[in-house]
Amino acid sequence: MKRIHTGIIVAAALLASPAYGQSTGNLSYSYIEGGLSVLNIDDSFVDETELGFNIRGSVDLQHNVYLHGSWDRWDVDIGRFDLDTDLFKFGIGYRTELSQTTHLFYEGSWTRIEVGSASDDAFRADIGLRHGFSPNVEGRVFGGYATDFSGGDAVLGADALFKVSRSVGVSVGVETFEFDLNIFRVNLRLSF
Repeated sequence: MKRIHTGIIVAAALLASPAYGQSTGNLSYSYIEGGLSVLNIDDSFVDETELGFNIRGSVDLQHNVYLHGSWDRWDVDIGRFDLDTDLFKFGIGYRTELSQTTHLFYEGSWTRIEVGSASDDAFRADIGLRHGFSPNVEGRVFGGYATDFSGGDAVLGADALFKVSRSVGVSVGVETFEFDLNIFRVNLRLSF
C-alpha cells in the first residue's frame, strides 16, 4: 500500500514540474486541440470560403522552450476542380516572461501547403504577446513572415482561450496572410 501512495506522490510531483508542461501563471504551453477551420481565399483570381477541420498541439519543454504543430484540411472547390488542401506547421518556440501572466514569444516553423498534387514548403518566423486576462480567459496576438525564399507573405493573427476548467477550454482565432488568405478556427482544447 505504501508503494502505491509513494508512486502517486512521485507521479503528482513529476506532473507538477516545469518539465511536464506546467508554466508559471495560468498559461499552459502543453495542449492538444481540434475543431472547425474555415478557409477564406479572397484575391484577384479566387473568392472562395471552405469549411474544414484542424488539429493543433504544443508541448512545453524546459527553459522556456516549447514545440508546436498544426494541421488544417479543407476540400476546396475552384470551378470544376475539387482539391484536397492541407496546411502543416511544425516548429519551436521560446517565451520570455514579462510578468506572471504576460509572455513575449518567438517561433520558428517549417510550413507546407498541399493543394491537390502541388505543394510548397516555407519557413515562418513569428513574434507575439500572450496574456492571461483572468484565470479563465487568455489571449494572444502575433505577427510574422512566411517565405519560401522566392517570395513571402506577412502574417497576422489573434486568438482567445475561454477555460471551462483548468484543463478544458474553447479557443477561437484568426490568422491572415496579407488579407488574401484568412483562416478562422474554433477548437476544443485539452491542456495538460
